[in-house]
Amino acid sequence: MKEYILENKLEDITPVIENICYEVKKYIKSDEIDLFAAALYEVIMNAIEHGNLNILYEMKKEWLKKNIYHKKLNELLKTDKAKKTHVEIALNVEENLITINVKDQGLGFKPKQEMKKISNEGFARENGRGMMMIKSYFDEVKYNKKGNSVTLIKYLKNQ
Repeated sequence: MKEYILENKLEDITPVIENICYEVKKYIKSDEIDLFAAALYEVIMNAIEHGNLNILYEMKKEWLKKNIYHKKLNELLKTDKAKKTHVEIALNVEENLITINVKDQGLGFKPKQEMKKISNEGFARENGRGMMMIKSYFDEVKYNKKGNSVTLIKYLKNQ
């Protein structure tokens, strides 16, 4: 098992994902590695944005509408709260599956309620589509009771 501690620094996300992709590339089809990386990026970004920084859907929607999202995000990333929290990532590769756990230090959320909202609004939503993307790539997506930790499972076919 490999473990990563990621501070709330957006510039550190890509190097961590590249490292994880390097670890799993011999198990995943080459034409799927970009999908794997994109889904993982989405999970980690959600952990920072919605978990550690507590940016709610409506808040993000409003900021995007006003074209101030990146400004607000960068302001939040400089706060004490951002500096005191991090994202924990655990990668476990076994013979027949890859398991990745991503845990933030936020308040959590209710994944079933969010999925219901997303399903009702579909891809017409301005944001919040990441959960659908994640579920479309990984074979299983499990959240802890609090909603601040997600386990992603990808079953490996004999390559």
